[in-house]
Amino acid sequence: MLSVMAATLNYIDEQVKGGLILPYFEDIDAEQWQEKIKVLDIYITDEVEGRELNLEARQKDYATNILSYPSDLPAAIIGLMPTLPLGELIICHAVMIREAAEQNKEAVQHISHLLIHGVLHLLGFDHELGQAEQDEMERFEIEILAGLNIPNPYN
Repeated sequence: MLSVMAATLNYIDEQVKGGLILPYFEDIDAEQWQEKIKVLDIYITDEVEGRELNLEARQKDYATNILSYPSDLPAAIIGLMPTLPLGELIICHAVMIREAAEQNKEAVQHISHLLIHGVLHLLGFDHELGQAEQDEMERFEIEILAGLNIPNPYN
């Protein structure tokens, strides 16, 4: 999974070099983004805890595949830190495995997609804001997955 995370962050680095503004990190300049080592926590849970967390975070009473908890540190604090904390991802293993089977996907392909999706949420991208945001996020996901030789998950 490290290769998925590296591919995602490398892709985003290139986009930032090209002028992309990261919604949750817009106060951090591109140079600081490029220089700092990015860190995030990944937690794997079961359906019981996944349901509780989804209910608490999103008021949805079911276990979801992945939850993203972005870092909310101010840019001034991040500037003092040796790393750039992105936040936390919580993956519900049982949901992820079930979805992969239902969608006739290999589990590794599905988890790769979910990790990319989750990291994009940590950066402030949100497909639920509107069609343009959804299209942008899906384009990023498809391009990152293609770089990993993983097919488009939306086909």
